[in-house]
Amino acid sequence: MIKNISINSAMYYVVLLMALAVPLSTAAASIAVGLGTLFIIVWSVRHKSLPPFDAKILEVLAVYFVLQFFIALMSWEPMISLREVVGEVHRFFPLIFALTFIKKREQLCGVLITSMVAFLINDVVGIYQYFVQGEPRAYGLNHTPTFFGSFMLMQIPLLIFVAQLEVLSPLWRRLAVFVAGLSLICLVLSMTRGSWLAFILVVIVFVVLEKRWRVLTAKIFAGLAIAFLIVALFSPKIQDRLTTLTNVKFQSNTERVLMWKAASEIFYDYPIYGVGQKMFFKAYNSYYITHESRERSDRGMRGHTQPHNNLLHRASEGGLIGLAAFVGLYVYFFWKFFTQFRRERQFAFGAGMTALLILAGLQLEGLTDTNMNQVPIMREFWLLAGTLIAAENILKQR
Repeated sequence: MIKNISINSAMYYVVLLMALAVPLSTAAASIAVGLGTLFIIVWSVRHKSLPPFDAKILEVLAVYFVLQFFIALMSWEPMISLREVVGEVHRFFPLIFALTFIKKREQLCGVLITSMVAFLINDVVGIYQYFVQGEPRAYGLNHTPTFFGSFMLMQIPLLIFVAQLEVLSPLWRRLAVFVAGLSLICLVLSMTRGSWLAFILVVIVFVVLEKRWRVLTAKIFAGLAIAFLIVALFSPKIQDRLTTLTNVKFQSNTERVLMWKAASEIFYDYPIYGVGQKMFFKAYNSYYITHESRERSDRGMRGHTQPHNNLLHRASEGGLIGLAAFVGLYVYFFWKFFTQFRRERQFAFGAGMTALLILAGLQLEGLTDTNMNQVPIMREFWLLAGTLIAAENILKQR
């Protein structure tokens, strides 16, 4: 009976489960990844072949992980680093699952609608936390307000894509507009300064690439900016967050600068393959932390596990090899999304543009926060990336 199960049908429901679970529950998302892996293994054993995955993407990922395994072997503590690399592998499964097993319009619409429902739940929880529970920063069902801000950077472009997708009914498209509005509110309520700045820069990226919509985008963004400033006038919390953006004495800013300097020193001392994955914590807190730092593990605090910058994180833990692997991986996907955008120029806000803006937002935020090593963020990004890559050919179908 198992031999006759359609792998496409089974995996579509796995992708649906992932679309619902990833923004809401890391445990449930892990179950979905496990089920998908199990289905593929059983199906492959029965049929004595693997499903037809995208060969080019598998090749890019293979090069990336070969370099990661080499770095781990040269690590201060190879076993810890190797476990981290093995753990990172499964974070790319959502990309492979979505890209391979979303093949029909009905499936694409199902995944997009399920994602939208998950976004709505996450937003409502965040708004409840802030206005009812009195939390200083909303975090929804994510681990931290910073993660919540990262999710908003992914949600908003996708919801704009859904809102103008003609294959969906007007009801779903109107719901997408409503949820996008909630997500904008949640972006503000996360009080995540890096996400705020990244959002502004993403808007700039959009108007640079899409000349046809510059005037409309400028009007919408100006309206949002005015609304934000009016709200800020009556919100001391927002005012405090804004004033800290340029306050060099603000502790969070000071600590970031100290960590950036330390990460640069680690890279200088270990320029080829770094200290190894998951070793920044040991290197920084035991050897490279300065006397000026107040957030120290020897003062009853946990200590910082990353330098709040994607590039410095990869450079310190992986040296030139790790940095090249990280940059090379995302440059490949930037180029893939950009070329997809060029092919979809007839659409107002196509799948390629959406994926490009999501990745741009995360990487821009990653200049002040290490986000592309976090399980929930990576899973959501790669799930959306696979879905949006698959959408190009699906939407061409009649």
